[in-house]
Amino acid sequence: ADRQHQQQQPPLPPRRPGPLRRPAPPQRSPAYPVPLPAINGTAGAVAAVLIALSSNWVVYERLSWLVTALGRWSVGAVRTLFVRTLHFPPTVTLVTMRGLIATDDEMRTGLSYAMLAPEAAPAEVRGESLVNLGRFEKALDRAFSMPGARAVALLIDSPGGSPAQSSLLHRKLLALRRRHPRVKLLAFVEDSAASGGYYIACAADEIVADANSIVGSIGVISRGFGFVKSLKKKGVERRVHAAGDSKSGLDPYLPMRSADLARQRRLLKELHANFIGAVQAGRKGRLKRDEAALLCYNSTEPRLFASPGRRTLARMAQRGDGLFDGSVYSGAVAQALGLVDGVGEMSTELQR
Repeated sequence: ADRQHQQQQPPLPPRRPGPLRRPAPPQRSPAYPVPLPAINGTAGAVAAVLIALSSNWVVYERLSWLVTALGRWSVGAVRTLFVRTLHFPPTVTLVTMRGLIATDDEMRTGLSYAMLAPEAAPAEVRGESLVNLGRFEKALDRAFSMPGARAVALLIDSPGGSPAQSSLLHRKLLALRRRHPRVKLLAFVEDSAASGGYYIACAADEIVADANSIVGSIGVISRGFGFVKSLKKKGVERRVHAAGDSKSGLDPYLPMRSADLARQRRLLKELHANFIGAVQAGRKGRLKRDEAALLCYNSTEPRLFASPGRRTLARMAQRGDGLFDGSVYSGAVAQALGLVDGVGEMSTELQR
């Protein structure tokens, strides 16, 4: 009967495999920290700090960041102390003066090229940077007051320009040299340091130029135009009323008077004398007047005698012919005449 009952029951459906389950990890007994012996004093405090750090990684991370920051600050403070007290390591700051010497207002108002250097026209058209005291006063102060500064390299590439701005920058550099006697001022000439550019360079302790640089042009110039005949052809009459005989001098629409020309020459001589005084003070004992006078004599038209006499050469040297007559020279010849101290390149000279 049991066998018949089993045969009459329907067969069970096949069992589907279920998802695999990972065996539960064996339960471990909770780990308790090993009790440390009671330590008093500094050792106990250090042990407590180490235990706290081992149990909290956030505190450890922040504390490590704090230690790193303090280390960096300490290294910077020690370096600053060495720089300020021992002036080590030595630092050389660079100030680049490139462009026409003129104020920003002069260029914005369209100042005539005749009042500036002959090379002013291309510089203004290209919109090159200008050189004046307002633009470079703060930069010069920072360069001389830099911690550990041993020298200031003044890179000059200027054809000249305003006599007043050239004089202001020259006096500013002299004042900074007196205020920082340990800092040496070195002037390096790239393409040119002519006229006002050389005026500024004379404030340096040493002047270094390239063999092909244009150096010199110690002089003052004033240019202008006259439109008297043009106005007369157009039937236009110029009417000027002024209180003071010199007030309306050098009017381009009026005929030039001999008195106005004499006043203009007097003004140019005054500016020229100031320029010569600055060059003589800056290049004291290094200018070679006789060599410059002889070069000026040989550069002019052929004369009756091949070489000048002693009196002629002495008279030319006393006048400053070849030096203070607006002559320009290459860097190599300028070194022979004492206008520059050496021929070289800035990076090479600074490494020496």
